[in-house]
Amino acid sequence: MITVDTNVLVYIYDGYDPGRQAAAIRVFQQLTVRRAPVARQVIGELHNVLRRKLARPAWEAAQAARTMLAAFDASFPASERAVEDALAQASAGRLSYWDALLAASARDAGCSILISEDMHPGTLLSIEIVKPFDVSGQFSDRIKGLLEL
Repeated sequence: MITVDTNVLVYIYDGYDPGRQAAAIRVFQQLTVRRAPVARQVIGELHNVLRRKLARPAWEAAQAARTMLAAFDASFPASERAVEDALAQASAGRLSYWDALLAASARDAGCSILISEDMHPGTLLSIEIVKPFDVSGQFSDRIKGLLEL
């Protein structure tokens, strides 16, 4: 199973980079067709980014979060094991607590791939981290293969 990090979904609502916005919409569409799950953490982070960084009104941010939650086939929470693993990763300085929590939660939910723009590609807590875009802003070769873009 594949899941997605908040940063990819934010592009859907941020018109600053129309090329990435269009690409993020395509990724989102492919994930929903594949009945991918989403972390509840991602829904909360999306709301937070829309409010704080993109200065959207509270009602608009809440509606966007609800829309995303409804669009995905399922959602998954952070387990106690995921929290412990995230604390260990953050304490070791490997990555932020929130990124580690997302990866560990995805692993516990049965996902094997996490699409993220801000995490380093590779394997983290048994999850393959895949960058959606290359340096030019086009789809990465790996994402093209995964989602048949």
